[in-house]
Amino acid sequence: FFFLTMDGQEPVEKKEEAKLLKPTFVQISDLNPEDRGVNLIVKVVKVTSVPPARPESKSKISEATIADKTGSLILTCRTEEQHETVKEGADLIIRNAFIRMYKGYMRLNVDKWGLIEVYDKKWGYDPAPAENELDTAKENNKSNIEYEEVTN
Repeated sequence: FFFLTMDGQEPVEKKEEAKLLKPTFVQISDLNPEDRGVNLIVKVVKVTSVPPARPESKSKISEATIADKTGSLILTCRTEEQHETVKEGADLIIRNAFIRMYKGYMRLNVDKWGLIEVYDKKWGYDPAPAENELDTAKENNKSNIEYEEVTN
């Protein structure tokens, strides 16, 4: 079957351009253990390398402490691209990240569907806080709070 318009012509489908929405950024203090699709603007405070669980493992994992004005959190870096981007003192935009629990503590993760980029003011978003604005945020580390899974 096919349909014709009133003038006998085949209908032409109108394709609408998808409009991109600006991301909604959240603060670290607002994050919870089950959060997904998280967008943040942060500063990298410290980066540490994590020794592999098995000596024969070739995967490289590092943990970066990231902070904004409201608190700090540990970001787990797994890919080579993430290791190159996440450097101490860098301002980052993190998109579509998620919280994963590790031994009862929150860790921020970015998989293949997310993105970590160096902040650029051309995007028009508020910048990451300056180093001197992070003193109280470093003390409020959400990754230091232990969570317990409660089942009903």
